Amino acid sequence: MSESTHLTPADVDGGRRLQEAVRSLCPSALCILAGRPPQDHELRRATVVVAGAHGDCLERIFNHEGLPHSTPVLILGQGGDLPAALLDRKDGRLIDYLALPAPLAILGHRLAFLSRVQRISSEHQASSATLDRQLNALTTRDGLTGLFNRRHLTTNLKRHMDEARDSGHDLCLLLFNIDFFNAVNKAAGQQYGDFILNEMAARLKKATRPEDGCYRFSGEDFVVLMPETGLDEARRIGENIRRLCFGKPYSSGGISHSITVSMGLASLREHLPTSHDEFINMAETALFLAKARGRNRLQTYMPRSGVERYDPRQSMAFLKDSLNRILEKTKTSAIASVQLLARHLTGPEHEEHAETVSRYITLLGERLRMPRNHLETFHNAIALCSSFRSLLHNDLISRPQHLSMDERKILEDLPFKLVELTDMFDYFAKEREVLLCHGERFDGSGYPQGLKGDDIPLGARIFTLIDALAAMTADRPYRPRLDPAQIVDELLRQAGRQFDPGLVLKVFELIEENRLLDLDGQVLEQARATLLSAFPHLRP
Repeated sequence: MSESTHLTPADVDGGRRLQEAVRSLCPSALCILAGRPPQDHELRRATVVVAGAHGDCLERIFNHEGLPHSTPVLILGQGGDLPAALLDRKDGRLIDYLALPAPLAILGHRLAFLSRVQRISSEHQASSATLDRQLNALTTRDGLTGLFNRRHLTTNLKRHMDEARDSGHDLCLLLFNIDFFNAVNKAAGQQYGDFILNEMAARLKKATRPEDGCYRFSGEDFVVLMPETGLDEARRIGENIRRLCFGKPYSSGGISHSITVSMGLASLREHLPTSHDEFINMAETALFLAKARGRNRLQTYMPRSGVERYDPRQSMAFLKDSLNRILEKTKTSAIASVQLLARHLTGPEHEEHAETVSRYITLLGERLRMPRNHLETFHNAIALCSSFRSLLHNDLISRPQHLSMDERKILEDLPFKLVELTDMFDYFAKEREVLLCHGERFDGSGYPQGLKGDDIPLGARIFTLIDALAAMTADRPYRPRLDPAQIVDELLRQAGRQFDPGLVLKVFELIEENRLLDLDGQVLEQARATLLSAFPHLRP
């Protein structure tokens, strides 16, 4: 064996000949010897790292933060056994081993191969990083305006609230809505409406600070999250946004409109929301008040001193009078005001039920891929039904005992009362269909019309099932909440009777995927099998 054509273990210990050989065979490789710590810039440039099989040296290399994960490491050792330092490594790094003595030609071939692997790995990691950024943009950014989306707001808002509480700083949330946007969108077309949203987003970014977070909350709703900001500074920023939004007409394709916005503002320190949902609701409540007071203004949230109590016998007259006064406003303002009325004229126990129903409806609607306007109809119907039901019949639904036959007949008139109240608004036509039919049963034994099966509107079938599910998961005046197994049994028992069996099957899937109930998977699997056996037409 010629020393000029081979490397030996002595060359690793000596160092200089090994370095010269590596440099001549692969100039982009880095040879690291014992006692000399590698530099960050050397590691970043190297396509291969060559080192001797010394435990301390290897640990120093592998633990070095400057070594890219895509860079292979070639270990030179004596004999065929791997060094102990390599046997337990499970970090996925590419590590090769060459036993000495070995011909220089073999070393050159190994270095060339590992260099090619490094280039491929580096390109793959760069592509993966680009793809990750693109996917992150798709999941966190609104596709039209480029602002952060509602999903990202939920994540960030929770984090910012925790940080503000820990640091003692304030956090303000501004929610604003474009006034009369639907009317402009219908008159000038969706393309012009999209232009307004894009231009609005650009003006919003211009009016806010780098540390503020800007989000498209929904169709024409935007949110600005202002960390470490008190109410006075938040009002100044909000007014600046408002002025910038209407200061210059929105002109595109020969169409030009001036646009105003209505704003609601809430503060973590001043208003003490207990959750991110409540924080958003506070700002939304202030926004509705800004709409009711004439629009194109900023309104700060004003807490109520308590829940108003009303005599149920006078509720119909009171509601009719209130709704008549609301009707004098424009359609957009009236809808916002009715939502505000529905939210605040009910006690907290009914609000909790409505929120649960709304959350379950959203999950089911997304699973059924329902259009957003259908979901909005359901949410409106939920708010109206929950509020009006408690106002008109709170004395009945709050009783700790089961209702008598006569009392049940009184409640069976509720759909007609809901229709009467909402009939004052032509634009509640879709909600009326849900409100009128939500007492119907799938087997035709319900009220008020005795509709059966698919003759019951889908929205009413969904509302009936989800309303019952939410009631089963909560304590009621006449019984404690049902345990998870009881809920599944009740859904199964009422499938085909009170509930649409196809929707019950979808609800079982929702319960499992979102862990809505603390259940063993086998319980749901057995329930699905029983349901499919009873209704074989539901099989895929």
